[in-house]
Amino acid sequence: MSLQTPRVLPAHLHAFHPSSTGPRTTHTVRLLGTVSALRGDTATITCGSQGDVTLILKPDSHLQMGKLVEVVGKVTDLEGGQGLGVRVLGTTDWGNPADCDYKIYERVVEATHRLKPIFYDQE
Repeated sequence: MSLQTPRVLPAHLHAFHPSSTGPRTTHTVRLLGTVSALRGDTATITCGSQGDVTLILKPDSHLQMGKLVEVVGKVTDLEGGQGLGVRVLGTTDWGNPADCDYKIYERVVEATHRLKPIFYDQE
């Protein structure tokens, strides 16, 4: 079986945190958002009207402000008890956020969570 990376929205992060998943369940996810802040080894992406997610970047991460990006990473606790974030494993630049209808992405994510057996292997 290949590594499954479910698409998520910020509200789903808690379900993929290592403390809430079973031993065979992945906490690697993918999400889509617009880079809204870059600060050293962290970044923030804004996920439509769903909220923001803090990313812990790799040294070779090359994000640009204002770009739409897809992030693959592991859900983790942020330092200082500031909630959940995503430790980046990889990113893909999707270009200009104006060229994407984020509502469609939200609907796809919701469908994949409602109909898991169709989209993901059963563990």
